[in-house]
Amino acid sequence: MDRRVSPLTYVFTVLVALGVLLGATITAPHDRYHRFQSVDFVTTRKADWIYERLHFDATPIDVALIGTSRMGAGLSSPRIERRYCEATGRRIRVANLSIPATGRNMHYAIAKELYRTKQPALTIIELNEVEARKPHSAFVLIADASDVLTAPALINTRYLQDMIRLPGRQLELFFNDALGRAPLNAKFDPARYHGSHLDRTQRLKTITGEIISRDKFVPADELNTLARARRAGQADLFVLPAPLRRFEYRLPRIYLNKIRARAAAAHSDIEFLYLPAYQGETVFPPALRRELEITEPIIRLDDALPENSLMWLDATHVNANGADRQTEAFAKALIDRRPSLGVEGACD
Repeated sequence: MDRRVSPLTYVFTVLVALGVLLGATITAPHDRYHRFQSVDFVTTRKADWIYERLHFDATPIDVALIGTSRMGAGLSSPRIERRYCEATGRRIRVANLSIPATGRNMHYAIAKELYRTKQPALTIIELNEVEARKPHSAFVLIADASDVLTAPALINTRYLQDMIRLPGRQLELFFNDALGRAPLNAKFDPARYHGSHLDRTQRLKTITGEIISRDKFVPADELNTLARARRAGQADLFVLPAPLRRFEYRLPRIYLNKIRARAAAAHSDIEFLYLPAYQGETVFPPALRRELEITEPIIRLDDALPENSLMWLDATHVNANGADRQTEAFAKALIDRRPSLGVEGACD
């Protein structure tokens, strides 16, 4: 006589099997280097270099820069090192680990990778006049599975999307490794490594190999039009109703606190760097500072830069001349604030 399985037992068995399968999928092993190779920004890529700089380059990092493309295009790490050494007689190593687009969860993922391998004395985190409420779209491609699973769900517009994508990401990476495939390089190739600096302040090399010069400027009337359009589309400080305002910047607050915790464990100090847009306010908005609960120092650079149209490539990114000026201002601030970083030695 056939023995029937009750519907409840069947459902429970299926759920357990699915849970085991899902768990096995999410924990599928893979080469983390390949994970960082899977990220590109249509025309450019940088995550793979960040991983190489942190894991395969023995050069220490004294100052780590974490932010968006404003920082990537606006601060030259080799020039900062040179100016600092010329002024102090001390050699420091600066790594510009900024990555295009906004999202504090991505900054946390980069910071976590940084502190796994290096012990910077100082970590500089970028601030803009507008704080992104949304998470970074590429976080799910780079982050550890545990960080995707434990990401804050409340006021997180990408939470469900990232959770759905995670098993597919894990399986793709697992099978690619098993079949000997990699997005770029199966193993680190020193001959293809860009070196300790990936400086994009003067020119940008695209994925296709095209070199785009940043040594140009946009006419003032065109820049003004871009700035007006940007301001018109810019959200107010608060878009949620008053009873929900404490949740508006919950996501960036959580990830900034996670970065602080990682930095403290690595004995790395944190300071913030304010990089305004063209025609932007020269002082970081105090109300936004309160919402993000920032108590650390905020570095201001050249107050004249936001109004100088000759220094801008578009409404948010400086051109090569602007990067030179911004780099000089940052180097001076670093010399004034932290004159004893690095070690004594001849300048490169």
